[in-house]
Amino acid sequence: MAVALATLTGCAAFGPTDNPVARKLTWFSYLSGDDLRDRCGADGGDRYRVVFNADYNRHVRTYDISLDPADGGGALVEARVIEATDLARLTPMDPLSAARGRTATLRLTAPQFASVIGSLSANGAFEPPATTTRLPSNGVYWLINGCRNGRWFFAVHPYPASPFTDATFLEPTRALDPNPVAFPALPPPESAPRAGMLTGNQRADAGVYFEIEANRDGVVGPTAPFGRWLPEGALAALLNR
Repeated sequence: MAVALATLTGCAAFGPTDNPVARKLTWFSYLSGDDLRDRCGADGGDRYRVVFNADYNRHVRTYDISLDPADGGGALVEARVIEATDLARLTPMDPLSAARGRTATLRLTAPQFASVIGSLSANGAFEPPATTTRLPSNGVYWLINGCRNGRWFFAVHPYPASPFTDATFLEPTRALDPNPVAFPALPPPESAPRAGMLTGNQRADAGVYFEIEANRDGVVGPTAPFGRWLPEGALAALLNR
Protein backbone atom coordinates (compact mmCIF):
# COMPACT_ATOMS: atom_id res chain seq x y z
CA MET A 1 0.00 0.00 0.00
CA ALA A 2 2.83 2.42 0.81
CA VAL A 3 4.37 1.82 -2.62
CA ALA A 4 0.98 2.26 -4.28
CA LEU A 5 0.36 5.57 -2.53
CA ALA A 6 3.82 6.80 -3.43
CA THR A 7 3.06 6.00 -7.05
CA LEU A 8 -0.26 7.82 -6.86
CA THR A 9 1.52 11.00 -5.80
CA GLY A 10 4.16 10.80 -8.49
CA CYS A 11 3.25 13.81 -10.65
CA ALA A 12 1.77 17.17 -9.82
CA ALA A 13 -1.62 17.82 -11.39
CA PHE A 14 -2.24 20.62 -13.83
CA GLY A 15 -5.99 20.09 -13.95
CA PRO A 16 -8.53 17.29 -14.24
CA THR A 17 -7.92 14.54 -16.77
CA ASP A 18 -10.05 11.99 -18.59
CA ASN A 19 -7.30 9.38 -18.26
CA PRO A 20 -8.17 7.33 -15.15
CA VAL A 21 -4.56 6.15 -14.69
CA ALA A 22 -3.19 9.68 -14.94
CA ARG A 23 -5.91 10.89 -12.57
CA LYS A 24 -4.73 8.47 -9.87
CA LEU A 25 -1.11 9.47 -10.39
CA THR A 26 -1.91 13.14 -9.88
CA TRP A 27 -4.84 13.02 -7.47
CA PHE A 28 -3.11 14.24 -4.28
CA SER A 29 -1.43 17.07 -6.15
CA TYR A 30 -4.78 17.99 -7.68
CA LEU A 31 -6.44 18.06 -4.26
CA SER A 32 -3.66 20.22 -2.85
CA GLY A 33 -3.93 22.68 -5.74
CA ASP A 34 -0.21 22.59 -6.52
CA ASP A 35 -0.76 23.94 -10.04
CA LEU A 36 -3.04 26.76 -8.88
CA ARG A 37 -0.63 27.78 -6.13
CA ASP A 38 2.30 27.87 -8.56
CA ARG A 39 0.48 30.27 -10.87
CA CYS A 40 -1.27 32.37 -8.24
CA GLY A 41 -0.56 36.06 -8.74
CA ALA A 42 1.51 35.48 -11.85
CA ASP A 43 -1.18 36.41 -14.35
CA GLY A 44 -3.76 38.13 -12.17
CA GLY A 45 -6.43 35.54 -12.88
CA ASP A 46 -8.70 34.13 -10.18
CA ARG A 47 -9.12 30.35 -10.20
CA TYR A 48 -11.14 28.08 -7.97
CA ARG A 49 -11.13 24.32 -7.53
CA VAL A 50 -14.03 22.64 -5.75
CA VAL A 51 -13.98 18.91 -5.01
CA PHE A 52 -16.89 16.97 -3.53
CA ASN A 53 -15.79 13.52 -2.33
CA ALA A 54 -18.55 11.07 -1.41
CA ASP A 55 -16.33 7.96 -1.22
CA TYR A 56 -13.51 8.05 -3.75
CA ASN A 57 -14.58 4.64 -5.05
CA ARG A 58 -18.18 5.68 -5.61
CA HIS A 59 -18.78 9.35 -6.33
CA VAL A 60 -16.47 12.33 -6.82
CA ARG A 61 -17.35 15.67 -8.38
CA THR A 62 -14.81 18.30 -9.36
CA TYR A 63 -15.21 21.87 -10.56
CA ASP A 64 -12.43 23.96 -12.03
CA ILE A 65 -13.48 27.58 -12.36
CA SER A 66 -11.47 30.31 -14.05
CA LEU A 67 -12.23 33.93 -14.86
CA ASP A 68 -13.04 34.48 -18.52
CA PRO A 69 -11.09 37.58 -19.60
CA ALA A 70 -13.24 37.84 -22.72
CA ASP A 71 -16.43 38.17 -20.71
CA GLY A 72 -15.68 41.08 -18.35
CA GLY A 73 -16.06 39.26 -15.05
CA GLY A 74 -17.65 36.05 -16.26
CA ALA A 75 -16.16 32.62 -15.69
CA LEU A 76 -15.65 29.24 -17.32
CA VAL A 77 -16.48 26.08 -15.38
CA GLU A 78 -15.34 22.55 -16.14
CA ALA A 79 -17.49 20.16 -14.12
CA ARG A 80 -16.69 16.48 -13.82
CA VAL A 81 -18.53 13.54 -12.22
CA ILE A 82 -16.56 10.36 -11.50
CA GLU A 83 -18.75 7.47 -10.35
CA ALA A 84 -18.15 3.85 -9.50
CA THR A 85 -17.20 1.88 -12.57
CA ASP A 86 -20.39 1.02 -14.42
CA LEU A 87 -19.90 -2.13 -16.50
CA ALA A 88 -22.86 -1.17 -18.67
CA ARG A 89 -20.81 1.75 -20.00
CA LEU A 90 -17.75 -0.29 -20.96
CA THR A 91 -16.96 -0.26 -24.68
CA PRO A 92 -14.76 -2.83 -26.49
CA MET A 93 -12.64 -0.07 -28.06
CA ASP A 94 -12.05 1.69 -24.72
CA PRO A 95 -12.08 -0.68 -21.70
CA LEU A 96 -11.35 2.24 -19.34
CA SER A 97 -14.31 4.28 -20.53
CA ALA A 98 -16.41 3.55 -17.45
CA ALA A 99 -13.79 5.08 -15.15
CA ARG A 100 -13.25 8.27 -17.10
CA GLY A 101 -16.10 10.25 -15.60
CA ARG A 102 -18.44 12.65 -17.32
CA THR A 103 -17.38 16.17 -18.16
CA ALA A 104 -19.40 19.23 -19.03
CA THR A 105 -18.52 22.89 -19.41
CA LEU A 106 -20.49 25.92 -18.37
CA ARG A 107 -20.06 29.63 -18.97
CA LEU A 108 -21.16 31.96 -16.18
CA THR A 109 -21.98 35.60 -16.75
CA ALA A 110 -20.44 38.13 -14.39
CA PRO A 111 -23.61 38.32 -12.21
CA GLN A 112 -23.90 34.52 -12.11
CA PHE A 113 -20.27 34.13 -11.15
CA ALA A 114 -20.55 36.78 -8.44
CA SER A 115 -23.66 35.02 -7.09
CA VAL A 116 -21.94 31.62 -6.94
CA ILE A 117 -18.83 33.00 -5.21
CA GLY A 118 -21.03 34.95 -2.81
CA SER A 119 -23.00 31.80 -1.95
CA LEU A 120 -19.83 29.80 -1.39
CA SER A 121 -18.44 32.53 0.85
CA ALA A 122 -21.70 32.78 2.81
CA ASN A 123 -21.53 29.02 3.42
CA GLY A 124 -18.02 29.28 4.87
CA ALA A 125 -16.41 27.62 1.86
CA PHE A 126 -13.28 29.77 2.00
CA GLU A 127 -12.58 29.41 5.71
CA PRO A 128 -9.32 27.47 6.25
CA PRO A 129 -9.22 24.52 8.66
CA ALA A 130 -8.28 25.58 12.19
CA THR A 131 -6.36 22.36 12.83
CA THR A 132 -4.96 19.48 10.84
CA THR A 133 -7.81 17.34 9.54
CA ARG A 134 -7.64 13.70 8.46
CA LEU A 135 -9.84 12.76 5.53
CA PRO A 136 -10.55 9.11 4.65
CA SER A 137 -11.04 8.35 0.99
CA ASN A 138 -14.39 6.69 1.74
CA GLY A 139 -15.58 9.76 3.63
CA VAL A 140 -17.70 12.71 2.57
CA TYR A 141 -16.07 16.11 2.35
CA TRP A 142 -15.83 19.34 0.41
CA LEU A 143 -12.35 20.59 -0.48
CA ILE A 144 -11.78 24.01 -2.02
CA ASN A 145 -8.60 25.74 -3.05
CA GLY A 146 -7.47 28.31 -5.55
CA CYS A 147 -6.20 31.80 -6.19
CA ARG A 148 -8.42 34.67 -5.12
CA ASN A 149 -7.37 38.29 -5.54
CA GLY A 150 -3.77 37.20 -6.01
CA ARG A 151 -3.64 35.07 -2.85
CA TRP A 152 -3.79 31.29 -2.70
CA PHE A 153 -6.25 29.70 -0.27
CA PHE A 154 -7.16 26.23 0.91
CA ALA A 155 -10.23 25.02 2.77
CA VAL A 156 -11.71 21.65 3.64
CA HIS A 157 -15.07 20.82 5.21
CA PRO A 158 -15.69 17.20 6.23
CA TYR A 159 -19.22 15.93 6.78
CA PRO A 160 -20.86 16.05 9.31
CA ALA A 161 -18.74 18.79 10.93
CA SER A 162 -20.09 22.33 10.80
CA PRO A 163 -20.88 23.98 8.41
CA PHE A 164 -21.20 20.85 6.26
CA THR A 165 -24.01 19.44 8.39
CA ASP A 166 -26.58 18.77 5.70
CA ALA A 167 -27.17 18.91 1.97
CA THR A 168 -27.70 22.69 1.93
CA PHE A 169 -23.92 23.11 1.89
CA LEU A 170 -24.02 21.63 -1.62
CA GLU A 171 -26.50 24.14 -3.01
CA PRO A 172 -23.95 26.65 -4.37
CA THR A 173 -22.32 23.80 -6.24
CA ARG A 174 -25.50 22.78 -8.02
CA ALA A 175 -25.44 26.09 -9.89
CA LEU A 176 -22.04 25.12 -11.29
CA ASP A 177 -23.02 21.69 -12.55
CA PRO A 178 -24.48 21.07 -16.01
CA ASN A 179 -24.05 17.31 -15.57
CA PRO A 180 -27.32 15.34 -15.37
CA VAL A 181 -25.91 12.95 -12.75
CA ALA A 182 -27.64 13.48 -9.41
CA PHE A 183 -25.77 14.14 -6.19
CA PRO A 184 -25.69 11.10 -3.90
CA ALA A 185 -27.72 11.06 -0.72
CA LEU A 186 -25.67 11.89 2.35
CA PRO A 187 -25.44 9.21 5.06
CA PRO A 188 -26.89 9.95 8.50
CA PRO A 189 -24.38 12.02 10.48
CA GLU A 190 -23.79 9.20 12.95
CA SER A 191 -22.97 6.80 10.10
CA ALA A 192 -20.60 9.05 8.16
CA PRO A 193 -17.17 7.42 7.64
CA ARG A 194 -14.36 8.96 9.67
CA ALA A 195 -10.60 8.61 9.56
CA GLY A 196 -9.26 5.55 11.34
CA MET A 197 -12.59 3.71 11.41
CA LEU A 198 -11.69 0.82 9.08
CA THR A 199 -9.67 -2.18 10.21
CA GLY A 200 -7.11 -3.81 7.95
CA ASN A 201 -9.59 -6.37 6.60
CA GLN A 202 -12.25 -3.72 6.05
CA ARG A 203 -9.78 -1.58 4.13
CA ALA A 204 -8.94 -4.52 1.90
CA ASP A 205 -12.65 -4.86 1.08
CA ALA A 206 -13.18 -1.13 0.53
CA GLY A 207 -11.34 -0.90 -2.79
CA VAL A 208 -8.84 1.94 -3.11
CA TYR A 209 -8.45 3.35 0.40
CA PHE A 210 -6.21 6.12 1.67
CA GLU A 211 -6.27 8.94 4.16
CA ILE A 212 -4.93 12.44 3.66
CA GLU A 213 -4.11 15.11 6.20
CA ALA A 214 -4.91 18.71 5.42
CA ASN A 215 -4.39 22.04 7.13
CA ARG A 216 -4.62 25.68 6.10
CA ASP A 217 -1.48 25.22 3.96
CA GLY A 218 -2.93 22.37 1.92
CA VAL A 219 -2.37 18.63 1.88
CA VAL A 220 0.28 17.67 4.45
CA GLY A 221 3.34 15.90 3.11
CA PRO A 222 4.81 15.60 -0.38
CA THR A 223 2.17 15.59 -3.10
CA ALA A 224 4.63 15.17 -5.97
CA PRO A 225 7.81 13.56 -4.58
CA PHE A 226 9.08 12.44 -7.99
CA GLY A 227 9.02 15.82 -9.72
CA ARG A 228 6.65 18.36 -11.18
CA TRP A 229 3.73 17.65 -13.46
CA LEU A 230 3.93 16.06 -16.87
CA PRO A 231 1.45 16.93 -19.61
CA GLU A 232 -1.11 14.18 -20.02
CA GLY A 233 0.23 13.18 -23.46
CA ALA A 234 3.76 12.75 -22.11
CA LEU A 235 2.47 10.81 -19.11
CA ALA A 236 0.45 8.51 -21.36
CA ALA A 237 3.52 7.87 -23.50
CA LEU A 238 5.49 6.84 -20.42
CA LEU A 239 2.71 4.56 -19.19
CA ASN A 240 2.43 2.85 -22.57
CA ARG A 241 6.14 1.98 -22.90
